[in-house]
Formats: sequence, structure tokens, C-alpha cells
Amino acid sequence: MVGSGGAALRAALEAQEGGAEVTVAIKGEFRRSGATFHSVAEVGAFNVPDGAGDANDSPEVFLNDILTAGQGMSDPRLSAILAEEAEAALRYLEGYGVPFERVGPGAGEPYLTFKACFSSKPRSHVIKDHFKPIVKALGGEATRRGLSALDRLMIKDLIVRDGECLGAVAVDAEGKLVVIRAKATILTTGGASQLFRTNLYPSDITGDGYAMAHRAGAHLVNMEFMQAGVSIIDPFVNLFGNYLWDARPNLTDRDGRPFITDYLPDGLTLDAVIHEKQRHFPFSSSDISRFIEISIQKAINEGRGTDKGGLRLDFIHDDLDAILGDQSRSVAKMWPLTYDWYKERGTDLRKDSVEITCSAHAINGGLRIDADAQSNIKGLFAAGEVAAGPHGADRLGGNMSVTCQVFGGRAGRAAAARAREIDHRPLADPLDGHAALLKGANGAATRELPELRARLQDAANRHLLILRDEAGLQAFRAECADIRRSLESEARIDTPAETVQALELENLIAVGELMALAALARPESRGSHYREDFPERDPAFEHNILLDRHAAGGFFRARLGDL
Repeated sequence: MVGSGGAALRAALEAQEGGAEVTVAIKGEFRRSGATFHSVAEVGAFNVPDGAGDANDSPEVFLNDILTAGQGMSDPRLSAILAEEAEAALRYLEGYGVPFERVGPGAGEPYLTFKACFSSKPRSHVIKDHFKPIVKALGGEATRRGLSALDRLMIKDLIVRDGECLGAVAVDAEGKLVVIRAKATILTTGGASQLFRTNLYPSDITGDGYAMAHRAGAHLVNMEFMQAGVSIIDPFVNLFGNYLWDARPNLTDRDGRPFITDYLPDGLTLDAVIHEKQRHFPFSSSDISRFIEISIQKAINEGRGTDKGGLRLDFIHDDLDAILGDQSRSVAKMWPLTYDWYKERGTDLRKDSVEITCSAHAINGGLRIDADAQSNIKGLFAAGEVAAGPHGADRLGGNMSVTCQVFGGRAGRAAAARAREIDHRPLADPLDGHAALLKGANGAATRELPELRARLQDAANRHLLILRDEAGLQAFRAECADIRRSLESEARIDTPAETVQALELENLIAVGELMALAALARPESRGSHYREDFPERDPAFEHNILLDRHAAGGFFRARLGDL
């Protein structure tokens, strides 16, 4: 097991129950690292079509929402599994003590729900403090059961022979290579949002799973589809919930001037754009709300941001009380939780402004998996953000947390079944074919690793975050190549910690190149993928981009549902 977030913990518990001997390898600290543990919002959303928010909701309605948002890019088989097993996932978490908010103090009160991004029904069940309670509950159970966890161990590469994963090569805290043999390997390494200067993820989410799986021959899909959206960057980092747009915030540049209207097409009003924006947090090219993020990104690129790199937002206007008094609106239901969250952190949303920007969040793509969460490499499973399929061009808010549980459970059960059925294959030289550790220039170094990482992040923000076009994507690829050359010949890599940082940077470069390749291979705009030079959706691209290191040009096209 590689990783220790919500998907990893669910997979580990299920695998142990299936009779497997489970070892969890974590780059950071067990139960205290990864995206699930890293709270970047006042609440976490967990989608369940149980009728709690609308009696007319159902798994069928939920599935239709997923496929509609996916715009032909999700795998309908995996999406159907997600819709059918979501309620069981909630019951599983409740069984281990994860508290879901209710509308009243009693245990029998209805669940508190709201309509999250791209949903037709209010089915997002609320967990306070984002998803930390999931890690606390499942991590506590893992500790109680005595699951083996190896902290401070970075998995560098997978060991693959004849299309079968036999384990992994890792780097320990002393910078030495370690071989881990496994009958089944589950990747739950999360996404790659640290590729971007502004992001909503912890510093250890560096695309390791994508990069090592691609190097090993695994197929990646939908890597051009990434959720990015408006976030708070000052006085703290926080996701800006979609329901908050219904409170009609004011947005101004560093000089106090409204800026959104400067970038709107003729005939489009600010009210119309903001009204549409309340439907979803992430940027999507599919509706006019896209001009919120486009305007923010262009204003920042043109130097209209503050010294901290953001723009200003506040709720100081005369209509706020009337809006919050209408209990039919999601913002009225969610405002008390949001207001208290901000107030505890020193910000009074009725009096204070905050600074915002566009930030990277979750990648909708990843390893192509089957119903058992197994990749095209036998014995290599994936769950959570590192895996693709249930999501498409856009993803429903509140679906990633459910996906972690549903496919984490499936991965754990399938991996345990495989481990029961096979023996370890002989492996004469486990390091054969794996590059030695990066050495850099050591004493003759002219580049520091943080400097190189910052260069990569700045380039990704400029060319890959919201605004994409042919020239920018090619410029980004050229920058990636130049940074790689500097990493290999000019970087200072003297300590074990710097070795890990170098490997992380190598992975980020690789993932950035893969995302840019997928974006170039899709000359259209669809969902979270926006090409300024091809701003419309093109029916000719009703297929997925599958990244395969052995394919001509590095990719091929196919429909997931047909594979």
C-alpha cells in the first residue's frame, strides 16, 4: 500500500479483512499526511443519493449527474459502481465513528445536505473540518489492528516484469534504496497539485503515483482534466465554496477597482456570471461561469494583483441579510458553518475582505482501472485521486471522497484475493532497469531545488492552470525540459532530504509534461479543459486521451466504455 489517505486506509482495512498481510508505505507520517488529512475547507462533502436532501434522488439520478458532468469522458461502468455503492460507503464510515452533520442535535434528525458542484439534487452530506474525521476514524482502526506502517519512505519506482507488478523500489530516510516485494501493490498517492504555484494541497502531493506508473507502462487517462477554482490565499488558504457565490461577493483589484466586467464579452452581465458560478466550485469551460476564473487569471497575469499575488473579495453589501434569510438557498444553510470557520481564524465575513486567486485542486484523471481497481499492469491497483474512470471532463463536488471509499474498498478486496492465489515470483535483480538516484552537481551546484521547483510552478500557473493554448503549452514543455536539464546537471543534492526533493521534482516535471501532452492532443474546450485557441467543444473529440509510453507520440485515443 502506497499512501495513507482516505483511499489507502479503506483499502488497507479491507485487504487485511481479506486475509492479506498489509504494509503501508508513506512518504510522510502515518495518519498525518496526504490530501485527506489536509483541511482546505470548512466542510467536506460526501455524495450519497439516499433522498436525504430530495426524496426524488436515487442512484440512477446520481449516475446521470455524473455522466452529464463527465461529458463523455468518464467510464460509465465505474460511474455506475460509484452511484450504487455510495450509500454503503457512508454506512461504513459511520460504523467507525465518522460524524455526518444533521439538521438538528438528535441522532435521528435528517442529514444536513446541500447541492454541490454540477449536481441536480442536494445530496452532499456534510463532514465538519473537511475530511480529517475520516483519517482519524479509519487511521485509529488501522492502529488498533496493528497494521504495519513504514513512515518516511518514498516509493521511487515500481518493479514490473512481463506486465506484472512485483513490488517497488523505495528511498529511506538515510537516502538508501530499499526493495519492497509485494504480491499486490495499491497506489493511493493522490494527485499532483504541487505542480502549480497556487494550489490547495499539502507539499507532499507531487504526482509520484502518476509518474512511476507511467514509467512502468501503466495507462493514464483524462490527465488534461483538472479541477482548479477560486480559493482564499490570505489570511489563510481555503477553498471558496460554490454556495458562497449566491451571497453576491464584491471582487476588486489591488487598487479597489472592480475587474470582472473588464474581461466579459459584450452582452454578458456580472450578475449572470455569478449566478451560474454558484453551481460549482471548479472552473469549467461548459458555462458562462468560466469568466470568473478567466478574469481572475488574466487580471493577475496583467499585474492587477496585490503584493501577495491575489485579488480582493468581500461580502459587505446591503442585500446580504435578505439572502441569508432565505432558507431555500444553500448559502443560507451553510453560512453559519462557514462564518464560524472563518471567524475562528480571525476573519469576520461581514466586515473583512479576503484575498483570492485561482488554485489547482484535484486531477480528474489518472491510472486507467477496471471494476476491481486494477490497472493494465497485473497486480497494480489504484484508488482515490491517482485513479481515473469514475470522473470525466467535470466532476461532481463531493464525489472524490466517495470514490476513495468505494474504490479503496474494491482495491483492497481484489488485492487480497490476488495475494491469496499467487506466490512471489523469483526476482534475481530487483533494481535492474531502475535508474540510480539523482546526484545533481553536488558541490559544484549552481541551482537550488526550491528555485527549480518554483520555476516549474510559475510556468504551470501561467500556461496550464486555467488559460491554455498551443503556444503556451509548447512553452511549458520547453521549460520542463530545461528544468530537467538543470536538475540533472546543476542542482544541489547533498542530503537524503534533498534526494527526496529531487525525486519529487522529477515526478512533477514528468506529470506536467503528461498533462501538457494530453492538453495539446485535445484541441477543443471541454469541462475543466479550456483552450483559448479552441474555445468551443468539438464533437470530433468524443473520446479519451490515453497516455501510453509505448504508443506512437506517447498517447492513443479510445472511449473508456469501449475498452
